[in-house]
Amino acid sequence: MAERKDGRTLLPNGAGADYDLIIVGGGLAGSSLAIALAGRGARVLIVEQQDEFRDRIRGEVLMPWGSLEAQRLGIYALLLGSCATEAAYYSRFRDGSLQAVRDLIATTPSRTCCMTFPHPQMQTVLLKHAENLGTEVKRGSVASAVTFGDVPRVHIGSDAKGLSARLVVLADGKDSRLRSLLGFEVRHDPEQLITAGMILEGDVDCSEFLASNAPPRANTINLFYDPRGGRMAIAMKIAPGRNRIYLIHHKDVLPKRLSGRHSVEEMIRQLHATGAPGHWFDRARQAGPFASFDGSHRWVDRPCRDGVVLVGDTAAATDPAWGRGLSRTLRDVRLLRDRLLENPDWRSAAEAYAGDHDDFYGCMRRLEAMETALLFERGEAADRRRQHAFALFARDPTRVPDVVGLGPEAPSDDLARARYFGEI
Repeated sequence: MAERKDGRTLLPNGAGADYDLIIVGGGLAGSSLAIALAGRGARVLIVEQQDEFRDRIRGEVLMPWGSLEAQRLGIYALLLGSCATEAAYYSRFRDGSLQAVRDLIATTPSRTCCMTFPHPQMQTVLLKHAENLGTEVKRGSVASAVTFGDVPRVHIGSDAKGLSARLVVLADGKDSRLRSLLGFEVRHDPEQLITAGMILEGDVDCSEFLASNAPPRANTINLFYDPRGGRMAIAMKIAPGRNRIYLIHHKDVLPKRLSGRHSVEEMIRQLHATGAPGHWFDRARQAGPFASFDGSHRWVDRPCRDGVVLVGDTAAATDPAWGRGLSRTLRDVRLLRDRLLENPDWRSAAEAYAGDHDDFYGCMRRLEAMETALLFERGEAADRRRQHAFALFARDPTRVPDVVGLGPEAPSDDLARARYFGEI
């Protein structure tokens, strides 16, 4: 690679292209990729439709393996120093009783923990940093079309000519309009779980330790599981006085989805039933949007074609019930970055990334299918299978794949599945 006069590495330019990389979407995926490559001298343009990032019900936690990806991409310290909080413990309750408190740093191979943050603030911090590194950002602009080709083009608004790039990256979310226009086929699993999310504001800390002998000044992710009710709750602090809490339930548990202010009382009743403590709701109020959404997996096989690459939720979306979407997004970004830096033929590099993506996403999909089946399926047979498996877990915890700590590196083959369900 050539060297620029400012000392930064210059990636080989495309023949006559306006940019090395045009990224549609300036959220976690788009900004992280821009940071990774603009810092190496690439000419990067981000096209971001929103003038200002808005609070929506989206992921606000990195799992320990996602924190490792953030470190590899050079954004972990940036987030921690600006808008994020570390949660070094993971506390699990079942049927109202404490099941386990896990010290994540001590028990994960990478010695990393969870990180939480308000989603819009995280986006703002990363996009600004990408811009500081030399990324050109067009905010409030709509990428109306993308054309394939040896040098693909992005058309902004009514611009018929468009802007060219060596590679175009779509990072505009799971409902990407451009992905549909370009003919990428989206596959999806049947609906099984529903996730309802809301913000609690006030004098409450949902990352507090609810067990005795709590480590001083430490944060935990609190998970409550009610197997008989087919419900689970996950709660965390994302900023001082601001907490995110999710209710996850099988689609057949509630007669309708919880959404809007008229459903807050029922949401709180369901959260109480999982074991969430009452004082959280006595000292806090619901704030921001409150809605439910289905968590079926949606994905594109081989998310790359003719100079256009998909990353993050645009490429594949796992079930939000498990809180791994942001970690998976950063895995995508890091895999694409590595391929682009090691191979000046970006078409070949993008194809290699697509294979990498399919491999690890397949692992995530298998792991989450295992968890959903064991923990949430309804009926007497499912109840017996759970009781059998839980008894085996108590004697041998290694039967449970460590998805929290290892993510897609956790075993998901036939042997792992048989051990998880207690079939062997």
